[in-house]
Amino acid sequence: MRYNILKKNSTLPERIVYELLKELHLPFRHRWLVSGREVDFIVGKYAIEIDGHEQDEEKNNILVGLGYAPIHLHNQDILKNRKNIKNILKKCLLLE
Repeated sequence: MRYNILKKNSTLPERIVYELLKELHLPFRHRWLVSGREVDFIVGKYAIEIDGHEQDEEKNNILVGLGYAPIHLHNQDILKNRKNIKNILKKCLLLE
């Protein structure tokens, strides 16, 4: 499913990851609920979280228990090194 992430409803790091996923032509879901917990992006069996805070271990355990592999990307890393984030997404998501 493709759609635009509106500026007023998202952070700059979320919009950057959105653009990178589009560039990689990967289907994804944004702000998807998994077992009552919101995940920033779902791509196949990967749950991508954009973090500017401490990770939620309980949420990670729920995701793993449901067969998702959590990937945490820090806001500052996304803002400072878009190319590196794109490479991480390629390695994790394209070369399963």
